[in-house]
Amino acid sequence: MSPHFTLVVCLCGVFCLTPLSLYLFWAAIVTRRTSPTIVSGQWDFVGVILGLSGFILFGGGLVLSLLQSNFRYWMRGNFESLRAAWAQEKTSWLLLAAVYAFSVIGIVALTLASRRRSLVVYNIEPAAFEATIVEVFEHLGQPIERRGNLWVSGGPLFELDRFDSGQTVTLRWVAADGLLFVEVERLLREAMINVAGADSHATRWLMACAGGTGFWAGCCLGLLLVYVFSR
Repeated sequence: MSPHFTLVVCLCGVFCLTPLSLYLFWAAIVTRRTSPTIVSGQWDFVGVILGLSGFILFGGGLVLSLLQSNFRYWMRGNFESLRAAWAQEKTSWLLLAAVYAFSVIGIVALTLASRRRSLVVYNIEPAAFEATIVEVFEHLGQPIERRGNLWVSGGPLFELDRFDSGQTVTLRWVAADGLLFVEVERLLREAMINVAGADSHATRWLMACAGGTGFWAGCCLGLLLVYVFSR
């Protein structure tokens, strides 16, 4: 096996698995708290992006590089061929990289915009959250009713997605009244203080996955250090 190939695999393991392990560890901590945790939809997505950042940046860059013959020459240790290939393919490689970067930025920006008025509630029984949201709207003097995943009061207000096995609820605001959403969010955060957290079975899986990915990232880092200091 080429030493350059081993180096790439180790770098991929370190840069891809380390942020993913940290994100899974954070999620495990959140789901084991004694009270529910409300995270805005945008910040929740930012956490996911940070967790996958290694795959998006390093992994995506690696895939793009493999599409170019110059990188494959480097993997084989043929540096003369690398220089010649880079001179020929520099423009196409840069164009491909720019398209990938703009695609990722565009997808992230659109997703953040779509989650601007949404909330993710961790560590709560979906039924308990539904009871709490009804109490919040009764406090506002605006009774609501459920129609499938859609909750209405004269008109559509929000959609509620339940993740029962993960004890997580996602609220997506669809009404045009942004001030009402802000008030509902404030009251929900106050109400969550008095709601008991659920016993989430996902915590053990998240912690196991965090430990597993962290272990492999550590192994890759160890191999990388051996490779560097043995040269």
